[in-house]
Amino acid sequence: MGAWVIGFFGFAVLYAALGTALVVAMARVLGRALRGPGVAVAFTTLTFVFLTQHPFPDPETLSCPSPSGIPQVQPFNFWPTVVRLWSSGAPATEWARNMMIVSTVMNVVVCMAIGLALARSGTRLRSALAFGMGLTLAVELTQLTGIWGLYPCAYREFNVDDLMTNVLGVLLGFVAARRSRRVGAPLRP
Repeated sequence: MGAWVIGFFGFAVLYAALGTALVVAMARVLGRALRGPGVAVAFTTLTFVFLTQHPFPDPETLSCPSPSGIPQVQPFNFWPTVVRLWSSGAPATEWARNMMIVSTVMNVVVCMAIGLALARSGTRLRSALAFGMGLTLAVELTQLTGIWGLYPCAYREFNVDDLMTNVLGVLLGFVAARRSRRVGAPLRP
């Protein structure tokens, strides 16, 4: 499992780095310079996008409807799992092996990086929240539509909880970055 996770994140980071280099090059062609904070926003955003979309299934072997593509529209669907693990006194290893818990935490953590990058780029809170909401909605709709019809059905789950936890992550990262600047520890590259 550990090697798969490292490979999964490694490919997302690689794709995001290549995508960010392309964005920087396109900005130069258009006569604009994308510097540190803008590059960080592009990189964290693309990392998130690639994490939410790959691995891409082989269209030839994709069986529709895909069980992993069934929409989850019940808010706070993760909460009964949290309650069960907490009330049973589950050890940390069981929490860490539970995919619902891990994916919920990772959504918040990855989106915190986006919020941090947005704060460092000088974005206002309202704009950061709008960016986070728009980004997560676009990602979830992309999953729901099988990458806007490129696949015959959804192969990743549209999840209303992801909408909430992703925006929460952007907000937490943004607030943490702004707070650390106010207490005298400015964030510098």
